[in-house]
Amino acid sequence: MSPCRASLGQRLKSVRLQLGISQRQFAVALGTASNHICQVERDHCIPGAKLLRGMREQFGIDINWLLSGETDYVATTLLEREVDKLIRQFQAADPSARAMLLQTASFTAAASR
Repeated sequence: MSPCRASLGQRLKSVRLQLGISQRQFAVALGTASNHICQVERDHCIPGAKLLRGMREQFGIDINWLLSGETDYVATTLLEREVDKLIRQFQAADPSARAMLLQTASFTAAASR
């Protein structure tokens, strides 16, 4: 079944699985109970405005698509979003800050080996 023809709950579950996180992790990040996420994914209830806003802010979920199924959505992993954020911050930094970021990244990588 195409994600756009799926129910709201099926679309949410597909996004969560593409993000590679459990219902519990998703719920914790959104400040709700994992049982609530389960109920939404089973189409037993519809998420409220606060939960929808959290989904958009925390995970970049297109709420219009989630509710209607009418736009294309490509989920990114948390790592991809973090890398994109780092790249944007690096590009916005001045040369000395870029040098410091590179040194920090090298130090962190070496320390984690």
